[in-house]
Amino acid sequence: MIKKWLLSNLIGVIITVFVLISTFGSIYTLANKDRITTRPMNVQLRTGPGIQYQSAATLKKGTNLLIMEKVRGWYKVRRTDNEKIGWVASWVAEAKTLRVATPISEATIVLDPGHGGDPDKRYDGLPGDNGSSSADGKHFEKTYTLSTARAIRDKLQQTGARVFMTRDSDVIIPLLHIPRLTEKYQADAQISIHFDHDGDENNATSATGISQYYYHNNGKQLTEALHQSLNQLPLPNRGSDTAKYVVLDQVTRPATLLELGYINNPSDFKHIRTAVYQKEIANAVTAGLQSYFKQTMERK
Repeated sequence: MIKKWLLSNLIGVIITVFVLISTFGSIYTLANKDRITTRPMNVQLRTGPGIQYQSAATLKKGTNLLIMEKVRGWYKVRRTDNEKIGWVASWVAEAKTLRVATPISEATIVLDPGHGGDPDKRYDGLPGDNGSSSADGKHFEKTYTLSTARAIRDKLQQTGARVFMTRDSDVIIPLLHIPRLTEKYQADAQISIHFDHDGDENNATSATGISQYYYHNNGKQLTEALHQSLNQLPLPNRGSDTAKYVVLDQVTRPATLLELGYINNPSDFKHIRTAVYQKEIANAVTAGLQSYFKQTMERK
């Protein structure tokens, strides 16, 4: 009888302890699910959800924050040490590999690899598009815009920047979807990647070099910054100009389109097809964006 009583009470105690642990665990989780601790140095506490807003403070590594609101990847937070309220870029504040945040770290960048998909197939009702081809007709623009955009993405992510690709496989994206994605995330830069072509299809050209284009005035400074850094490439820089392309015209955010060599010029194509050249482009674009965002911050 005593053994049964002891066993019954022991079971009751175990159940009670389990319930208490579960309850306190739930309370702890609820209390901490909207808390973050900054990982890198120099996270900016801004007055609004974007790099266009003023910085109210520079946070040290290990600053504790309470999340009050979430907008497009930005967190409205309250500091636990002095109750100040502001906004931080979530991908920067919680970055595990970034040691020190810089102006480009807070940037949201959309990369648009031009063309894509098999012309004999349809993607959501839209036929694929190879883009331009090499002089022998065996290589297509869509292949190199994608591999180049991937190289740029990988390099940019090392800076802590948030990067979106309009496509990351061999598919076609409706042109209007590109500026819509940029608007959705209120991106700080939209960069379309292309390779030029001159003359008849499958014929070689003597035209050579790279070019940069923008349409709205807010894309001019971005394009100029990239123009300067792209001068380091082995192909001549033909300069920058305005062009009313859909991806530049139908977006309100800073946008540029890069033509990074003539795919039907055999000499240019020797560069275009190599990983070395694509990495050179990635380094140049990243350097240009670092300069652009640094200048943007300094003008505030």
